[in-house]
Amino acid sequence: MSDIWHSIGSDFASFDMAYVVRLVFATVLGGMVGIEREVRDKPAGFRTIILICVGSCLFTIISQSIGGPDWDTTRIAAQIVSGIGFLGAGAILRDRGSVFGLTTAATIWAVAAIGMAVGFGELALGTLGAAAILSALFLFDSIERWIGNRRDLQEYHVLAKNTPERISQMKELFRQHYLRSRKYTFYEDEDSLVFHVVAMGAKVNHDKLRTKLASSSEYTLRRR
Repeated sequence: MSDIWHSIGSDFASFDMAYVVRLVFATVLGGMVGIEREVRDKPAGFRTIILICVGSCLFTIISQSIGGPDWDTTRIAAQIVSGIGFLGAGAILRDRGSVFGLTTAATIWAVAAIGMAVGFGELALGTLGAAAILSALFLFDSIERWIGNRRDLQEYHVLAKNTPERISQMKELFRQHYLRSRKYTFYEDEDSLVFHVVAMGAKVNHDKLRTKLASSSEYTLRRR
């Protein structure tokens, strides 16, 4: 028993305090990114992101510390990239043709890179990486929404009375609201025409067109 305690004491006595600094850095940087994920109520939240960052850092430290002079210090750390891919894949969901969770998966992957950088002692690089990730999640999110509001894709199902000029009138209606048709089809239904239009444009223009169609006596806006 005394040999065991002596071995434990020797381990602590020879412990490199630089590892403590790295693990603390990984915890703080991972926590900063994790707060953003937690505030937005994402699947990988505060604790998860910290664990990913600290785990990547710890594996990198182990990869450096356990080997001899001929040991490749990147051998274990290199497997983090493969392993984190499975974790990120679990955050991606597909539903009715739409994909969700790509940003969360990319964040998991990027945070693992922060942990590896800190584990290798590149504290400044890890800090800059965390700053870049937070910029993408906070600042660029507003830019993405701004672009999305101007490239909003919406689908219309409109019923109108079948008249010779109705087809051209419908096309003109979308042009007047600065909406570009990606798909434009129609078919006859007794004495009416049913239009199916997929159009892209600013969200505010979509709202104006839908309001006009809903208040018009010539058109009936159907829901699908």
